[in-house]
Amino acid sequence: MRINIEIGDIEAFIEVAENNSFAKAASNLNLSQPALSRRIQKLEYELGTSLFDRTTRSVKISYSGRNFLERAKSIIEAIQTATKTLNEKYTFPSIVKIAAVNTALRNIVFPTIKIFKAQYPNSKIQIIERSANYVVDSVLGGECDFAINFMGLQEPGIEFEPLFEEEYVVVFPKGDELEKKRKIKISDIKGRDFIAVWKGSGSRIYFEDALAKHKETLEWTYEVRHVPNALEMVEQGMGITLAPRLAISKHYKGLSFRPLIDPKVSRVMGLIKKSGRNLTFDSQQLYDLLKLRYFKN
Repeated sequence: MRINIEIGDIEAFIEVAENNSFAKAASNLNLSQPALSRRIQKLEYELGTSLFDRTTRSVKISYSGRNFLERAKSIIEAIQTATKTLNEKYTFPSIVKIAAVNTALRNIVFPTIKIFKAQYPNSKIQIIERSANYVVDSVLGGECDFAINFMGLQEPGIEFEPLFEEEYVVVFPKGDELEKKRKIKISDIKGRDFIAVWKGSGSRIYFEDALAKHKETLEWTYEVRHVPNALEMVEQGMGITLAPRLAISKHYKGLSFRPLIDPKVSRVMGLIKKSGRNLTFDSQQLYDLLKLRYFKN
């Protein structure tokens, strides 16, 4: 039976157990309290038991938690000992673990990895596709070495290195009357069938916040989980959508797009990693290659 437990989950449990406080443990680990709570909940789910007895005023380690605590410490100690004996560059094929939001894969991650693999043919690359919030969790939890994301700038425990600013565009089928315009205002698309991505996605949050500042809203007709699905629906003539420019590739031959103005919506894409984390040799080379290819002042 496969158990999906990460080192970061165990470290989070130990920290809460030793401090009897989620707030103090989160501070010590440079995590937000919601991120810490998600780790503990995930660990409890995988173990099939509650590790803490919680009230509105306090948190105490449970009977099951006490039984697991020493084993958890032994696991961390064993991993630390094993890590010291490895020379990742020379002894074993290096595995680079990179997380990314889906919109960055086709136009940023894949082309760069192709170049990197030609330079370092013995390396292995694990690509972890996530939504923006879970990319941050992957970095903080140690699931990946670093990531490409547009979130993380304000997250405790994250180093964010900006690459470039990306604008949002209005996407519509080729031949649509919107093709006659060079730029599009919100007033130009009100009343059209609008395809939205789900409310919890980073992409939706960005443009809804921008609209709210201008006291504007867009009523949706369809709602989907991911941007690529929205683009497929637009290509089939089901409506229009707003999407980051990076999401539009040559793969979508039936789409046209124009910049959105009034309000303009944009986001900063960047590299993120856990604060103070030293990357392996190969991970650092890929990190630097991404900076070289995409950093724009």
